[in-house]
Amino acid sequence: MARPKSDVKALKVFQVNIRLTLDEQIFIESQANTYGISVVQYVRRRSLNKQLPKQAISPLNREFLVELSRIGNNINQLTKKSNQNAIDRNDMDKELNLLKEMLYQIKSKILE
Repeated sequence: MARPKSDVKALKVFQVNIRLTLDEQIFIESQANTYGISVVQYVRRRSLNKQLPKQAISPLNREFLVELSRIGNNINQLTKKSNQNAIDRNDMDKELNLLKEMLYQIKSKILE
């Protein structure tokens, strides 16, 4: 069976050439790498106002995020236990809220 014909409107038959300075080229390449796409895909999406993918996260940062998630889960379990038992809840809640805030700040810095 033959391959189905492509839609004429979907064919990319036109080519646009642009000139860039070295700094512009380096910037565009770094942006494309940040998003994990090719330079051509990056320029096409930016010029057509299409949505860019979420930023790629390096393997090291991914490990940090997984660990932060585990810590967050532990904090939630501690909070649940403190709510079930009458263990000096005010002090425990203050500490847990402080820890959650610290974890949120760490997570934000990693995702920047």
